[in-house]
Amino acid sequence: MKDFEKYLKDPVFMQMVKKYSEESERFNKNKSKIDKEHDKIVKRVFENKKEAARFISKVIGIEIEGEELISAKNSFVTTELKYREADIVYKIKGMNVVILIEHQTRVDYRMSYRILNYQVEIMRANEIENPKKEDKECLVIPIVLYTGKEKWTAKRYIREIQEEFLGKGRIEKRPELGTLGYYELVDIKDFNKEELLEDDGILSKILLLEKETNTESLIKTVFEINKKIAKKTDNEKTIVHDAMKIILIIKLGEKGTDILMEKIVKEGSDYMLAAEQMVIDENRRIRAEGRAEGRLSGRIEDAKNMLKEKIDINIIEKVTGLKREQFK
Repeated sequence: MKDFEKYLKDPVFMQMVKKYSEESERFNKNKSKIDKEHDKIVKRVFENKKEAARFISKVIGIEIEGEELISAKNSFVTTELKYREADIVYKIKGMNVVILIEHQTRVDYRMSYRILNYQVEIMRANEIENPKKEDKECLVIPIVLYTGKEKWTAKRYIREIQEEFLGKGRIEKRPELGTLGYYELVDIKDFNKEELLEDDGILSKILLLEKETNTESLIKTVFEINKKIAKKTDNEKTIVHDAMKIILIIKLGEKGTDILMEKIVKEGSDYMLAAEQMVIDENRRIRAEGRAEGRLSGRIEDAKNMLKEKIDINIIEKVTGLKREQFK
């Protein structure tokens, strides 16, 4: 670590970090509307301290209760952090440890630069806010929650990138929590449906919705999740239902989703079975129309070829089943 600290004192290196961090910010600001809605839902989940504590405990391996978390977003409002919607910053009570949670829907190859920039900025802000010598230093542990479809291929440690530049190969040893320029990665692809469904938290239910790509499977999952959250608070149910709505809009459109969600909330599981069958029937109809359209396209192509060969139109009608006016 000591040989890396010289980079932090190098103004040229830190200028490069800032530059790449800004590139990363621009990349992430250019998200689609649906990605931004996902960010808002994830932020709402993590603003629930009990839910945030459950997630943090699993990632860093230290048991933390919700009441031990102090929201520190406003304490560390820097140029880098002030406008971001998805950033969650908590300080652990009685410890100089800050947890930074980032939600990503796309692979960001500049992520380690942005993480290092955040860590340095938060440490500086902490030093200004806490003039006492014993409170000046703090450990910043960044966690990246990734819910994208592609495999996460970005480097998770900035030093590994530097070593590649210098031709020294990759670093095999996993850095310790809070190492500058390193972040813990939580990728939803590493969890199966059963794990997420049985987990007691609501974040796991939202991550499960994110994983579904097939419409029929998504409807079944919505039905299962709706049963699982029956005993949750009204606020928690609202968050999960809002997540359902965002993801269902992609598959069913806004009108179909509004009708479906109203029925889910009011009538629960009884309607879900009917909704599931409705989507299955709709998908069958679309597939059947697609096959029919494909067959028609093939017959038209056959007719074109026969017309080029100057074959009698009466024969073409019999062979293709097309009407004479369609030849025009």
